Amino acid sequence: MAVTTRTPPDAEGADGDTRTTQRENQSVRKAAALLRAAADSGAGATVSALARAADLPRATALRMIESLVAERLLARLPDDRVVIGPGLHNLARTTNLTELILDSARRPMEELAERVRESVTLTVSLPDGSLALVRQIDGPHMLGMTNWVGRPFALHTSSSGKLALAHADPARVEAFLRGPLTKVASRTITDPDVFRAQLDEVRATGWSQIEDEIEDGIAAISCGIFFDGTLVASLNITGPTIRFTARSRKAALPPLRRACAAVETALGSTPTRRRR
Repeated sequence: MAVTTRTPPDAEGADGDTRTTQRENQSVRKAAALLRAAADSGAGATVSALARAADLPRATALRMIESLVAERLLARLPDDRVVIGPGLHNLARTTNLTELILDSARRPMEELAERVRESVTLTVSLPDGSLALVRQIDGPHMLGMTNWVGRPFALHTSSSGKLALAHADPARVEAFLRGPLTKVASRTITDPDVFRAQLDEVRATGWSQIEDEIEDGIAAISCGIFFDGTLVASLNITGPTIRFTARSRKAALPPLRRACAAVETALGSTPTRRRR
């Protein structure tokens, strides 16, 4: 009498589910690779170029791109270039990056504070366009800084505010400058034309600074954190003007820029701005 064995039905289902899950996971990874390649291309790329960048056969890339275009995550231009689609931009605008930025910035902030030995803060851009200082790590000095976490501040008086306005929509900047620039410290800039010149300098150099502008005796520098080309946060170094002099601020700038680049990498964003 022949004896036959059969795989239990449950086991067959489990194997099938595993194979299906593996195929689905591979599809997600391929789609993610194409989206990253399209984002890195900036002005767009052909299907063949995206396939090479994502290390996929062209036929596979084409099928996936067509699906992503249908979901509006990618878009095809009239000249056949493929770019990030409006659906993905809408998702990015509605996503609150604050928690992700906080997590990504933790280690770079700690290393930066240890290096510069002054207070290091993280300011994030909120969906309504305002700024919020969400974390502060103080240096080792007895003469330190006030804890600014959660405290409101006027944009024109802070280095992070100058940085944000330098990268804001021009119409928003002009609307801001039509309001009074209130003087809150001895060197607060209250002249709109002088402030416009400061914003031009920030755009040219990629960083901002203040001295006796938000409060007498305080100096600070800021550098931006960009996600897919958009300013989403800044890292700031703050110290007493008697210690955080112009020379000290210049020396602190390179490690500040490196820290911002490290946060961008942790966020999964390819840096798009040259850090001078």
